[in-house]
Amino acid sequence: MTETGTIREISGNRVIIVPEKGTACFGCMNAECKTNKGIITAENPKALALEKGQIVEINAPGISILGQVLMAFIPPSLGFAAGYFGACLLFPKAGEGVYAITGVVFLFIAAFLLYFVRKRRAAKETFTVINIVPNNKVLETNSIGDTTTP
Repeated sequence: MTETGTIREISGNRVIIVPEKGTACFGCMNAECKTNKGIITAENPKALALEKGQIVEINAPGISILGQVLMAFIPPSLGFAAGYFGACLLFPKAGEGVYAITGVVFLFIAAFLLYFVRKRRAAKETFTVINIVPNNKVLETNSIGDTTTP
């Protein structure tokens, strides 16, 4: 995922960035964004000459996004399968409706468990600054992190 954001603070190789709310942020389950109210920490591995208020491109590795997708779909799917086939074994005379309802109940149970587990053990993303957005005005940042044009 590549997004743009405004630099709020620089400390060594670490950069605090306020990302712009783009389409990639919609539906994203990144724990760092959610817990820090949209403010993320990125690394500057290329040692770019960064200034407070600049707009930069940040990148999250694709493998972490794939991991988030798999963790969002696999546990509920396994919960449905366990509920469906468990009902088949426990109630062999019941109809398909009972099996399906039991599967859906287990799907929701797995989804809620996944939600609470991910809230407690948030996966840390490693964002990197990949580029400075050219031809942008350097914005000044006020005390609460909002950007204003000089």
